[in-house]
Amino acid sequence: MTQQPDPDSQEQPGGTPSEKHILREADAAGGWKKYRTYLALSGPGFLQSAITLGGGTLAGSLYLGVLAGTSMLWVQPMAMMIGIIMLCAIAYVTLSTGRRPFEAINTEVNPVFGWGWALAAFVANMVWVMPQYTLAVGVFEQNLLPGVFGENGALPQTTGRLILVFLIFGIALAVTWSYGRAGIGVKLFELLIKLMVAFIVLAFIGVVIRLAFEPGVFNWGEILRGFIPNPAMIQRPAEGFQALLGHIPPQFSEYWVEIIVGDQRNVIVATAATAVGINMTFLFGYSLLRRRWGREFRGFVKFDLATGMLIPFLIATSCVILAAASQFHRVPQHGLMDPEEIAMVQEELGEEAREVPEALRASEGQRDAYRKLLLERALLAMDEEEAESVRSELGTLQDDPDRENDYNSRLDELTAVTTPYDRYLAATLVRRDNFDLATALEPLLGRFFAQVIFGLGVLGMTFSSITLLMVISGIGFCEFLNKPHEGWWFRFGALFPVTGVIAPFFWTAAAPWLVVPVSVFAFLLIPLAYISFFALMNQKTLLGDDMPRGGRRIAWNVFMGGALLIIVPSSLYMLYNRFGLGGLTAAALVLLLAAAVHIYRKNQVRPEQPHRPDF
Repeated sequence: MTQQPDPDSQEQPGGTPSEKHILREADAAGGWKKYRTYLALSGPGFLQSAITLGGGTLAGSLYLGVLAGTSMLWVQPMAMMIGIIMLCAIAYVTLSTGRRPFEAINTEVNPVFGWGWALAAFVANMVWVMPQYTLAVGVFEQNLLPGVFGENGALPQTTGRLILVFLIFGIALAVTWSYGRAGIGVKLFELLIKLMVAFIVLAFIGVVIRLAFEPGVFNWGEILRGFIPNPAMIQRPAEGFQALLGHIPPQFSEYWVEIIVGDQRNVIVATAATAVGINMTFLFGYSLLRRRWGREFRGFVKFDLATGMLIPFLIATSCVILAAASQFHRVPQHGLMDPEEIAMVQEELGEEAREVPEALRASEGQRDAYRKLLLERALLAMDEEEAESVRSELGTLQDDPDRENDYNSRLDELTAVTTPYDRYLAATLVRRDNFDLATALEPLLGRFFAQVIFGLGVLGMTFSSITLLMVISGIGFCEFLNKPHEGWWFRFGALFPVTGVIAPFFWTAAAPWLVVPVSVFAFLLIPLAYISFFALMNQKTLLGDDMPRGGRRIAWNVFMGGALLIIVPSSLYMLYNRFGLGGLTAAALVLLLAAAVHIYRKNQVRPEQPHRPDF
C-alpha cells in the first residue's frame, strides 16, 4: 500500500491545513465561526442521511400518515435516536483506535459476527437498491415527464425504461467512483451528497409550506401532540379509527383491530429498520477513517450526526407524514365504495366530506386488497366448515381463466353482507403510494408543487440511496479482500448493486411497498452490528486508556443497553412472526456457531493488529 500522510500533521500535501488543525482553530475561536467551520467539515453524517432518506423511509413515512395521521410522528425520530446511539458508539471505537470496524469485530468480538454483519450489509445493498430504481423510474413516468415516459408516453414503455435505468446507473456510477479516488474525490462526493440532502429537505418543506396556506388542512395542536411518544399504539389502533370501529358489531370489530394494530407494528418495524439499517452501520466507521479523523473528532461527530442526519431526516419524514395524513388518513380510496354510502358514513361520523380527484381511481392492486379485506370479514360470520367450503369454491373459480366473471360475482355477493362501516374502513386501509399522494395534492397545490417539486424530492431520495449503496458495496468488497478502498477493487465492488436495473421491468406495481419486506429483512440482521459494537465499547484490550470510565461508562451502557433491549427482542419477534420456529432455530444456530468459534479461539495466539489502517 502507498504511504499516506500523517493524520497528526498540521498540514496535508500541498501545504493545506489538516482538518485536525482546522477543528482546533474553530474550537478556539468559538461563536459563529466555530459552527460555520463545523458545517464545512461535516460529511459522514450527511452520507448517513443520504442513504436513510430513500424508498424505505418514503414508504414508511407515507403509510404512517395514511394509517395513523399525525399521531405517530414520534416513531421516526425515536427510531433515529436509537440508531444514532449506536452510530456514536461506532464513531467512538473507530476514532479511538483507528482500526477498521470489520477487522476489529473479527479480532476482538467474533468472526461469525463480523462476517455476518459485513455479508448481510453487502447482500442487503443488492436487494435494497431494487425498489430505489423502481421508484426513480416511476417518478419520471408519473410525476416529471409522463408525456415522454410511461404507458402514455411518446416512447415505448420498455425503451423508455431502458433509457432511464442506464441514465440513472451511469450518473450514480460516476458519482460513486469519485469516492474511490484519493484526495479531492472524497470531498467532491460529500459535497454532492450534501447538496442532494439539502434539495430533498427543501422540496418537502416547500410542499408542506404550500399546504399550510390551505385553510383547515393542518391542526397544529394535533401535530405537536403527535411528537409525544405513545408506545400503546403497538397494542391499540390509532385514535382516528375509534369512532368508526364503534359502529361495527363487537364480534367483527376485533378483526379490524387486529389488522390495524398489525399494520402499525409492521410499519414501526420497517421504520426502525430504514432509520439506521445494517448497511448504514457498515458505512459509518469507514467514512470516518476515509476522512483521516482521530480522537479529536469524537465530540465533533455528534454535531455531524445531528446536523447531517437527524435534522434532515426529521424534517423530511415529518413533511411526508403530514402531507399523507392531510389527504389519506380515514379517507376511502376513490372508486371502491358507492359515493352515497361514503357520504352516509361521513355524516354519521360527523366528518367533513372530502373531494377526491377523479384521476385518483383505485388501481387493480388496491381493488384486490379491498375485496380481500372484506372477504375475510364476511367469512367471520360463517362457521368454520362453511367458510372452508367458500374458500375452496373461490379457489376453483379463480384458477379457471374462463370463469373470471363468476369469481367476481361470487366475491361481490359474499362481501355485500358486510356493513357500510366495514366497507368504509377497508377502503381507508388500502395502501396509497407517493404517486397517489402527488395526484391528491395537485388540486390543492397545482402541478408545480404537487408533481414537479414533490417528484424531484422523491427522485433525490432514490438517487442518493442508489449512490451510497454502491459506495458501501465497494467498501465491503475491498474489506473482504483486504484491499485499499480505492482504485479498481473499489470500482468493481461498487458494481454489485447493478441488480437494481432489472427492478423497473418486474416490480413496478409493487413500488414503493417492495421496500417494506426488505426493511424487515434488514431489521432481522441489524442486532449483529448492535451487539458487536456494544461488546467493543466494553473491550479493554481494544480501547485501552480510551475506554470510558465511571459515570461516562455507565451512561454509554445504559443508552446502548436500552437500544439493544428494543432492537433485539423486536428482531426476534419479527423473525418468529415471519418464519416461525424455523427462524428462531436459525438464530440459535448462528449463536451456537459463534460460541464454538469463541471457544476455539480462546487459546489461540492472535497476531498484533495495526493501529491505523492504510486507506
